[in-house]
Amino acid sequence: MDKPLILLSTGVRVGSTGLPYLHLYQNYADSVTAGGGLPLPVSTGEPEDLARLADLAQGLLLTGGVDIAPARYGQEDRGRCGQPDLWRDSVEWDLCGLFVQRGKPIWGICRGLQLLNVFFGGTLVQDLESERGLSHPDHSVHPLEAATGSWLERTFGPSFPVNSYHHQAVDELGRGLVPTAFSMSGQVVEGLAHESLPILAVQWHPERMWGPGRRDPEGPDMLPFFTSFCALCGEA
Repeated sequence: MDKPLILLSTGVRVGSTGLPYLHLYQNYADSVTAGGGLPLPVSTGEPEDLARLADLAQGLLLTGGVDIAPARYGQEDRGRCGQPDLWRDSVEWDLCGLFVQRGKPIWGICRGLQLLNVFFGGTLVQDLESERGLSHPDHSVHPLEAATGSWLERTFGPSFPVNSYHHQAVDELGRGLVPTAFSMSGQVVEGLAHESLPILAVQWHPERMWGPGRRDPEGPDMLPFFTSFCALCGEA
């Protein structure tokens, strides 16, 4: 059986020479490969090319990255957001629309969860500490509670520790999205799923929680996140 082709979203950075380059951490591709898929980083923003890629691929993985431009969810930057990657915002937005139209699986990680929430009409807390008084430091570990009956609960249990690399979070929930995990006594949404589409997203970084290159030793082995996604894509 052929491996499902899975698109991986990328970002643009500017190198020391002043030339832009595409950026994607290797562990995303390694995770998809280990899960049984064939990863393909996205390197174009042309609408016709993206449509062709959406026809060819069986799944889309929205990877972690920089803050989404607040204009995407109808707000002004309040001074706590990082420099946005407008190319990435546009490409991921278009890809979400193409995959939703085709009913193909989308899974999101960290920024990917936030992008999906905004795509479906939701908003974000621009900074948890300054806006909500919640301490959510970068590269920390904390417990979360999985929603009863969710894929996360069935796979990893009702409560388990995860890593944290985000300072933003879901505020107003997007249309059709259902929370599947929480932290900070329910104040921070840590997981989302769509009520009818094959869409799932988490706020932590599962690609850093499995295998010999595992960065964060706490918490369950997260390889099932990728094996399940690749299996779902294989059915698409």
